[in-house]
Amino acid sequence: MPRRVRRWSSWRPSPAVARHRSAAADELVKVGAVVLAAGASRRFGSDKRFHDLDGMPMLARTLGAYRSVFADVAAVLRPGEAAAAELVAAANCRVVLAPDAALGQSRSLAAGVAAMAACDGLLIGLGDMPLVEPATLHRLATALAAAPDYVVRPRCRGRAGNPIAFPAALFDAMQRLNGDQGARRIVAEHERVLHLDVDDNGVLRDFDAPPAPSRETGRACSTHP
Repeated sequence: MPRRVRRWSSWRPSPAVARHRSAAADELVKVGAVVLAAGASRRFGSDKRFHDLDGMPMLARTLGAYRSVFADVAAVLRPGEAAAAELVAAANCRVVLAPDAALGQSRSLAAGVAAMAACDGLLIGLGDMPLVEPATLHRLATALAAAPDYVVRPRCRGRAGNPIAFPAALFDAMQRLNGDQGARRIVAEHERVLHLDVDDNGVLRDFDAPPAPSRETGRACSTHP
C-alpha cells in the first residue's frame, strides 16, 4: 500500500524512506531526488531561492515537498553560496556543488546525478518550481519503480511538465550532457517515455520572474510559457 504523503499543510521534512516496490521484480528499489538550484536568477532580478512564499523561502518550500516523500534529496548549488547551503542543510537535504554550473544547467544536472548514483532511479526537479504537490512526487517515483526502463514525466491537461523521473540506466548519459538543455535531449531521444497524467498545475509553474501576489500560491496551468 503506498505510503501516505503530506500536503502543503506541513512542509517540514519527514523521515520517511522512499523505497518503492518494483512490479517487474518483487523487490524494493531506492528512488532519490535531485533539485537543481544553481541558476543565476537573472530574469528574476534577485535570488529567487530566497523569495518569500507564504513566509518561507522558495527553495525551502520546494525542498520541503521533496523531503516529505524522499529519504535522500540533493540540492545542487554553486560553490561559495553559504546562505543557500545553510538553507539546504536546514531542510535535511544533501548539498552538492557544481563548480562548472556557469556552463549550463546540464553541468548542475551532471553533478547531482554523480552524487546520487547509488540510487536505482532519480527524480530531477527544479528549485523554482515550489508548487509541485508531494502526492505527484510520490506517484512519479512509484511509476518509475513499476516501469524501470522508462522515463516518467508528469502531464497536466495535455502539457508535459517537471520533475522528470529517470532510471539508473540513463545516469551515464546524463552526466555527459553539455550546455543549457538540461535533460531535455535525453527525454527526446529515449524510446520509452511514460506520461503520467496528474491534476497538479504545479508541474507546469516555474518562477522565472517575480509573481503577482495573487498568483504566488495559486495554480497556473494556463500561464506557464
